[in-house]
Amino acid sequence: MRQISRVQFNAYCYARQPLIRVMAQEVAWFEAFEKKILGLITFDKTDGDFGFLILGRDSRKMFRCIEVSGEFYQTPDQAIQAMAEAFKKYEHDGQALYPQGDEKVAPYEILVPVVPDNELHPYFKVLISEPRYEAARNLIREIVYTYKDPDGHYIKEFQTHGFEARLWELYLYVYLYEEGFEFVRGNPAPDFHLSWFGDECLVEAVTVNPSKDKNRPDADEPETHEEVMALADDYLPIKFGSPLFSKLKKKYWEKPHVVGKPLVLAVHDYHMPGSMMWSRTALSEFLYGIRTRLELDGEGKDIAKTEVVESHSWNGKTIPSNFFNYPDAENISAVLFSNAATITKFNRMGKLAGLGSDDVLMIRRGFKYNPDPEALRPLEFAIDVDDPRYEESWADSIVMYHNPNALHPVDPDWFPSITHLWIDSKTGEFRGIQQPYDVLSSVTVVVSAVENLD
Repeated sequence: MRQISRVQFNAYCYARQPLIRVMAQEVAWFEAFEKKILGLITFDKTDGDFGFLILGRDSRKMFRCIEVSGEFYQTPDQAIQAMAEAFKKYEHDGQALYPQGDEKVAPYEILVPVVPDNELHPYFKVLISEPRYEAARNLIREIVYTYKDPDGHYIKEFQTHGFEARLWELYLYVYLYEEGFEFVRGNPAPDFHLSWFGDECLVEAVTVNPSKDKNRPDADEPETHEEVMALADDYLPIKFGSPLFSKLKKKYWEKPHVVGKPLVLAVHDYHMPGSMMWSRTALSEFLYGIRTRLELDGEGKDIAKTEVVESHSWNGKTIPSNFFNYPDAENISAVLFSNAATITKFNRMGKLAGLGSDDVLMIRRGFKYNPDPEALRPLEFAIDVDDPRYEESWADSIVMYHNPNALHPVDPDWFPSITHLWIDSKTGEFRGIQQPYDVLSSVTVVVSAVENLD
């Protein structure tokens, strides 16, 4: 029996119910017999004593409870000792799986190709074959064992034309689970029907993809800061505007299970390699029609200048700004955004969970939010993911932009781990709840220490 971290335990177990989190506090986590079974020590908040749970894989390979302590203990050490004794009967029981009788589908083996090699997405090929991404492979495989495919097309699309969209959905699934939501099943759209102790909201995943219109090709990848700012002012808002407007036309709020509930559009930009490094500002400008730029005053100090933006024009196309003021947009409670749903994110999280090789080095560098109230520029950082000081969660880099016109506002307390932004109705300026040191953008250098002798 070996004690593991909560991050490592969570890599294997995404099946806890929200009520359990309220009734009991998790104290310690364990694995045994080459991760054949897991153990969890809990503290009962009502009775003030300790117990344990033992988990084994069901026939879908998802870890579920197979034994609960028959009695409770005054100290965590007593509970650990009792659990260790209970573990012994599983070591040589001849079972790799512990079916529970309610499994209706086979395990989702997402990394086993279901289409010919020439149809596989290039990023999927990297994921399943590149030694440096072993941690991402192992983590994604574990997560998908607990994921319920609502339409039966998930694995095929993840491996082919829908790789980015399905990766974004998987990222959202893990984040929403860790935030404590219960998933309400039964309706294919929007993508996630969530319950927060009876209060419900819905989240629809949106991706910004490369253009398929040969008459309107995507912009070239920018090489200078000036080129980035030019694209952020007009080109990217149009890229964001197209899928958001398409979702608006679907009128999800008219569906019986959505009526009267907050509806969130969750958007991620995949349209160009590296564009997620500089797309965050462009989205907020498009949503609110407000642009903020840093300038230097007469003393060489940073000052923020704000202006109203009426429209965005690029390559002969013009769209109005201020998405939250579009007709019917009052039915959208907020727009959630992340620029982190990448293979590299899963690779880092897998490394933290102990699912990757010690021979792979990951160095992450970028910019993070500066909590100094006087600061107008972010902090630079660079750190080894294996550094004991390094921390990362699924909530990192997620921001929710709240709609000032929303008919059904979303409660920020339902999403306590992320950054929230809105426009102050009196001053017209941005206000919000900012997570200290939240990463705004980053790149990760992944290097294998093992020399390739082929």
